[in-house]
Amino acid sequence: MLRLAAMAEQRSAPGREARIHVARDTLGFSAAHFGIIGSRRETLHGHNYRVALSASGPIGGDGTVLDFAALKRALRDELAELDHRMLVPTACPEVRVERQPDGHVALAYGDQRFLFPAGDVRLLPLRNTTCECLAQWLLERVRTRLGSAAVRLELGVEETPGQGATVSEEA
Repeated sequence: MLRLAAMAEQRSAPGREARIHVARDTLGFSAAHFGIIGSRRETLHGHNYRVALSASGPIGGDGTVLDFAALKRALRDELAELDHRMLVPTACPEVRVERQPDGHVALAYGDQRFLFPAGDVRLLPLRNTTCECLAQWLLERVRTRLGSAAVRLELGVEETPGQGATVSEEA
């Protein structure tokens, strides 16, 4: 019994690191968007996005890198802001965005116009609503929620199974 306790203590010793990972069917959001790819606008469409989050860091004295519940809560809170919304990039020079006084958001791309109820839109400070941009933005938002937790985060966004992007914090 003492030998098992000593082995467990050794695995939790300072200097040991681990990577924890959450990727569940419930970690995702459904949203509409269009991307600007090269010199063309994609057709307005939607995805059932799935999101995975990993945290790497030292194993603490309690035997954890980070509480799974805290990791999932931070991610779910951010995903709830995107779910069932039209995702609009506000830092895209090709797309003009205007909040109208009647409670709508107007978008323009060249001579094409779109009008959405403001409550259906999530304005994002992004260049584009690609998986790459969404993953980077979500990673930054999750980091803010987790604060100074001594972990390195990696976040992936899939727009369809097997197709997506993963971004990581600097080491």
